[in-house]
Amino acid sequence: MTVCTSEFLAAVSAVVGEENLAVDEKTLISGSRDCFHFSPVLLKQLEGCTADAIAYPKTQAELVELITLSVKAGVPVTPRGGGTGNYGQGVPLQGGLMINTRRMDQIVSMDSEAALVEAGTRLWTIEAEAAAHGAELRMFPSTIATSSAAGFIAGGSGGIGSIQWGMLRDKGNILQANILTTEASPRRIELTTPEELADVLHNCGLTAFVTEVKFALAPKTQWHQHIFAYDDFEEALASAHAIASDRDLKKRLVTAFEWPVPSYFRPLVRRDACPEGKALVFLITGLEAEAMDDYMASHHSGSTRTFHLAPEADSSRKGFQIYEFTWNHTTQWAMKSDPELTYLQEGYDQSRFIEQLRERKQRYGDQVQGHVEFIYDPVTDAVRAGGLSIVRFKDKDDLWGIIEYCEQNGIQISNPHTHYLDDDTRWYGDNFLAAKDRWDPNHLLNPGHLRALE
Repeated sequence: MTVCTSEFLAAVSAVVGEENLAVDEKTLISGSRDCFHFSPVLLKQLEGCTADAIAYPKTQAELVELITLSVKAGVPVTPRGGGTGNYGQGVPLQGGLMINTRRMDQIVSMDSEAALVEAGTRLWTIEAEAAAHGAELRMFPSTIATSSAAGFIAGGSGGIGSIQWGMLRDKGNILQANILTTEASPRRIELTTPEELADVLHNCGLTAFVTEVKFALAPKTQWHQHIFAYDDFEEALASAHAIASDRDLKKRLVTAFEWPVPSYFRPLVRRDACPEGKALVFLITGLEAEAMDDYMASHHSGSTRTFHLAPEADSSRKGFQIYEFTWNHTTQWAMKSDPELTYLQEGYDQSRFIEQLRERKQRYGDQVQGHVEFIYDPVTDAVRAGGLSIVRFKDKDDLWGIIEYCEQNGIQISNPHTHYLDDDTRWYGDNFLAAKDRWDPNHLLNPGHLRALE
């Protein structure tokens, strides 16, 4: 593999224009980072890794030319979307050219059922435009304001809306992904079957360039945002699980937090939405405040409302939304409050997840703080609980000890403290590697993030 020579950069500049090619140190450092700083382990490993240049194509044709130039020159290429939750897997480990698709942001087509958009289209734009068709995204990450279409499907896995629709990989949520292969003559391929899509969903840019995405849409709902407080975390968990499992209640978010996690949400603390010492349940439902209060009084009498936000009258984005404190925004708020905090991604034994959390609490106390997202699982046709627990970091050995304890007690850990994508064995295997060989035969695409190829 070669570095980006002056001749290569001149050729790239001729394609995108000098104003759309960044080579200054400040832009390279900021533009090459993902959210690996969430992990104190990865921070030490990846801090100095940057691309040699960042190009911002505006059209599909320019993207094809950039890939062609890179393959012919043997230059590593790293795709970059926007606002996604990658934790090290999106960092260029071998320099080369980063291609940021944020300026490829056209809505190709949209109706009440689906939206076909270019890679760089912001999810918030899709959500706003879909409203004119009486529709909305089925799901989106807590970073909807900045996330791009390809960035979400390549770097994300679910989010707000997953309580109703499951995860991105579940059938019917992503209807199509158009890709370009990393070859001297890039091939444009339309992926439409679940088997084909599996090789680009959460691929972190390792198998192919995603150029367009077709999202399934849901009917537009006027959502109300609610927060309820509980004296006890286990009570909050049981209540949240019951609410999440209620098929008659339309919902977009069900999240439970153990104290002191709510103390990190400073804007909500200022609004008295996070009472001292209380566990909280965040809900986004189709019920307005009075109807939701009646529902809770009938089914969950131990709760107290602390916050309500009605639907906005228009599609503009004003103020904050409670989902901006959920999913991995929770970790961000925690780290703002205390830089020694980090997190773990967890899957529980659904028959005893409250017991698992209780036993871990007895062992680790407030070193591990509960944050549980509830998700619909279409395979089992039931709700499951997944964790994004906050962890106080001491050192790597201590963190690995917590992971070992969790796994020995039936809590599956998807370790966010490694940049190797295939350390998460839920998704990646021989089919994924075969797709990389088909679409990236020279292994120039984002190299260094698959243990199987090291």
